[in-house]
Amino acid sequence: MNRMAGVMKMHWRDKWSWIFIPWVVVLFSFATNLTIGGLTGGEENINSGGLSSIFIYIFVCSLIVQGQTFPFALGLNVRRLDFFAGTSAMGVLVSAASAVVLLLFSLAEELSDGWGVSVHFFNLPFMDGISPLGRLGIYFVVMVHMFFLGFVIASIYRRFKRTGMFVFFAALFVLMSVATFALTYFNLWLDLFGWFANHYMDIFVWMAPIAVVYALLSYAMIRRATI
Repeated sequence: MNRMAGVMKMHWRDKWSWIFIPWVVVLFSFATNLTIGGLTGGEENINSGGLSSIFIYIFVCSLIVQGQTFPFALGLNVRRLDFFAGTSAMGVLVSAASAVVLLLFSLAEELSDGWGVSVHFFNLPFMDGISPLGRLGIYFVVMVHMFFLGFVIASIYRRFKRTGMFVFFAALFVLMSVATFALTYFNLWLDLFGWFANHYMDIFVWMAPIAVVYALLSYAMIRRATI
């Protein structure tokens, strides 16, 4: 436990990567949307996708953090299990805190009717009718999912180096190409979009166990990875 806490403390020293930068990006995007809303006088509803930036950032952060800290931690005789546990705990903790802040902004946006200028930045259209607890769960699950998605990709590189990344992205490209061809050939795009529209909550629910799979795969790879 002490070693895991030491890994978390190591990550906590880099507050810019974990905390400041993602919120600078999000708040800058938010300010831009507020400015546009003010210029239009709130006559048009603005549904921005700028909120996605914080989820994309935590994905990128998990990619970078492992590469920067894994060799350093092992050089300090930190066990791979402790590194994995400490880094995962840090990712989950940051995700939980960020989800709470996003919820507070979401509630403020709802109470102010889009900040008085019809800007819907933190409340996406599909969130209408979802309880505050449900929104909190969505923010948290998506963020944790993105963190471990980045972590497992970084682990592939750490375990198999460039060859592993080449195989991974080649396989991903083939799968996406086959799926795109099949959806186009059989005219299934509208059916796919309709399914997503009717089952989006199920998708969020399934993100949680998928994130657990990512985590298990990550540990399985880094426990045998070389520096």
